[in-house]
Amino acid sequence: MQDQLIGLRSSNTFESARILYGKTVDRLSIWGQGRRTASRVGDRDRYWSSTRDVLDEAMRLGFVEPQPLPSARRYVDSHRSRMLTLTKLGHQAADEAETNVPAFYDRLASSLYTKHPYFCEFIDSLRIKPIHCPEVSEGDVEQAGRSRFRTQYWVEYAEPRLQLSATDSNSNALIYRALVSVIRKRFGNSRRRAPTNKQMAEALNDAYIEAALKTRNLSSGPTDLKNMKTWGSQLMLLDQSRYVPNYEGQNVIWLAIDSTEQVRALLKRKTLKEHEYSLADAVVTTYRDQASNTKTSRLQAPYLPIYQIRAQTAFDHSVTRALVDLVIERLANGSISISNVQVLLHLGTTRQPQSEPVYRRGGKRRYEITIQSTS
Repeated sequence: MQDQLIGLRSSNTFESARILYGKTVDRLSIWGQGRRTASRVGDRDRYWSSTRDVLDEAMRLGFVEPQPLPSARRYVDSHRSRMLTLTKLGHQAADEAETNVPAFYDRLASSLYTKHPYFCEFIDSLRIKPIHCPEVSEGDVEQAGRSRFRTQYWVEYAEPRLQLSATDSNSNALIYRALVSVIRKRFGNSRRRAPTNKQMAEALNDAYIEAALKTRNLSSGPTDLKNMKTWGSQLMLLDQSRYVPNYEGQNVIWLAIDSTEQVRALLKRKTLKEHEYSLADAVVTTYRDQASNTKTSRLQAPYLPIYQIRAQTAFDHSVTRALVDLVIERLANGSISISNVQVLLHLGTTRQPQSEPVYRRGGKRRYEITIQSTS
C-alpha cells in the first residue's frame, strides 16, 4: 500500500496502479523480502486482483475516494482508465510513506484498528493478556494414534494450555465442541479414507485456535486470526512464538505497543531508541537465567540458542523479536556497552525451528550466543 499511495499522486488510474504493483513485487523479490510467483494470466492482466484488494483496503481506510473496482478478470478492461483520487488523509499518508515511514506505519496501524472491528477486538483482547493457542505436531498425532487416544485426550491436552481462569467451568465442553466441529467440517462424518497425520495436526490446531478465541469472547475464527497476526506482525504491533519458556506446546501471541499511550486508537509501537538499554539488560538477564538452568553444558558461559533467548526476552518485555535482534546485534558489535560483559554470536550446531526467524548478522546466519563476564 505504501508504494500505491505514493504512486497515486502522479499516476492515478487502475492500470497504473496495477503496473506499479508488479514493479513492487519484483523489487521485493530482488531484496529477498517477497517472492514472485508464476502468473496464470498474461502480463496484460497480471496482478489485477491483488491491485484491486490493495485499492479496496485503501478505500476502506479512507486514503482513496470510493470507486467501483473490477470484481472479475473479464471486467478489468473497463476499469483500466478509471481515475483514482487520494483523499486529504490519503495525501497525508502518501507524504509520510515517502518521507517518514515509521509515522506512515503508525498511521496505517491506527487506521486498521479504527476501521476493522475484528482487528480492534483482537488488539483490545491482547491488551488484557496474551493469547495462548495449544499446538500439536504430526509426531504427537502419530503417537496418539498408536495409543488409540480419542477426542477426550485432545480436550485434556488443550485445557491446561489455554491458560483459562477458574471461572471457565465450561471450557471442557467448549474445547470438545470446537474439535468435533472442525474435524467434521474438514473430514466429514463418515471418513472413507483416514486423514494423514499432517492433516489431523492442522485440523486439531485450527480447532484449538477456535477454542482459544471463544474463551476470550472473540468473534473471529482461525482464518481471521491468521490475517490479523500477519497485519500485526508486519506493523510491529505484536509478535508470537512457540518457544517462550514455561509455555511448552503453545503458540503465544503478545502485544508489543506502548501501553502508556493515552489515545486508545493511536497504536504506538515500541522503538529501539526508547528501549535499547532496558532490553540490553534484559537480554543479559535472560541469558543468565537460561544458562543457570542448562544441564547439558558445564561451561560458565554455555552456547545457548539465540531464538530461545530472543523469545523469552521479547515476551517478558512485550516487544517484538525483531527489536530484540537489533539489541543483540548492538551488544555484539559494541554499539551498546554493558560493563563487565562480552556478547559473542556463533554459528553453532543448534537446529533452528522453522517457525522462528533466523538471526542474521551482516547477512550471515548465527544460531547461538554466549555472554561472558569480563571482570
